[in-house]
Amino acid sequence: MLNSIAATAFAKRDFWLCLARAFAPPGTDDAYLHAFQTDLPDDLAAIAEELGLQLGEGTAAFRAAASQLRDPLALQKLYAALFLTPPTPVMVNTCFYIDGGLQGAAAQALEKSYAAHGFERHDHFRDLNDTVGVQADFLALLYEQAGQKAQGGEDINARAYLSQADQIITDYLCRWITPFLRDLETASRNHGVNPVYAHLARIIWLAVEGLTAAPEMAEIKAGLATLPAGSARGVGALTASDLAEIAFMLDRDGLAWDHVAANDGWDQDVFEARRANC
Repeated sequence: MLNSIAATAFAKRDFWLCLARAFAPPGTDDAYLHAFQTDLPDDLAAIAEELGLQLGEGTAAFRAAASQLRDPLALQKLYAALFLTPPTPVMVNTCFYIDGGLQGAAAQALEKSYAAHGFERHDHFRDLNDTVGVQADFLALLYEQAGQKAQGGEDINARAYLSQADQIITDYLCRWITPFLRDLETASRNHGVNPVYAHLARIIWLAVEGLTAAPEMAEIKAGLATLPAGSARGVGALTASDLAEIAFMLDRDGLAWDHVAANDGWDQDVFEARRANC
């Protein structure tokens, strides 16, 4: 049986995998269109229920809009019209909304995070590394690693991955999702095109709001772990040594760790001692 940290991490992995595939360039066959119209909203609804996210209205709107796509070519033309064909009305390279241009400081920092985790984008992503789909794929990797560590009883390692995923959401998605959604809604309305991608972006917006406010995320930040019913193994608040270990592992991999130091219980001397004892 999965403990609750592992179960939640794997559910978040599946959620971001769904969105990674949804924002990848669409497939050319009927099977892809069927998956986009039926499997995707079904999966998103099921995962949202598991995570306690309020996405019902968003997934219903997406399902209704997707059902209006008559064939795979219609979806391909829509994707190209929104994201690829000049003058491109919506920037799928989302760090543009943070940096004001391509390959700026935010995009470069994101790529460093990818490299630190050995992350390579899937072949179906043929654009730059800061697209919606690639970032979602990276989040799925972080949650997969967190789930694997938690499943193996490595709670500290699991929390390090969860902390990094939380930081990626805060540093990037929280900053670009609102203008990205606004541009998609404007383009869909002004050009009279199917709003499926606007609805997907709203699902991300709702998810980011829900995930960052979720009780289990607050518990992870505070160093608490919710255990399965009947478990006698209490974890409790993270000690200064625990926080130092998480920060050490993030720092070792070239990742930001200042958010770990912001936790109650942080002791700079303990962290320096852990650094010296590497």
